[in-house]
Amino acid sequence: MNRIIAGALIGGAAVVGVSVGAGSAEAKIDPGQYKMQSRVYGFIPYPDTNVKVVGNRMYQDFYGVGPSNASTFEIDQTPRGGITSNFTTHPLMQWYARTEWSKTKSGYRGTNYVLGGIPVADYTLKKTR
Repeated sequence: MNRIIAGALIGGAAVVGVSVGAGSAEAKIDPGQYKMQSRVYGFIPYPDTNVKVVGNRMYQDFYGVGPSNASTFEIDQTPRGGITSNFTTHPLMQWYARTEWSKTKSGYRGTNYVLGGIPVADYTLKKTR
């Protein structure tokens, strides 16, 4: 009986250790220089902007004319890519306005949502260097 209990405890500890220690694979937004293309409401194109990702921050210029940090966004890394918000990564601010990014073959694709989930713009990020 002691062997059964000991085996169950060791097996349970192994399962918990694997599930806690393994973690999830993150597709996070990779650091580097990007070119961002925007389409508001799915069809209105905006001029391209330059984007730089450093750590968990995204820096965007003003439609290619500078300065290089005109807009700064905090990145909340997710298993598919990341979420950026116009303000902070606080859940209330993300409900108000956020962009959800997912990794693609050529970079990242993002959809901007406002007021809990109304899509208002689509973005693509393509690595430049």
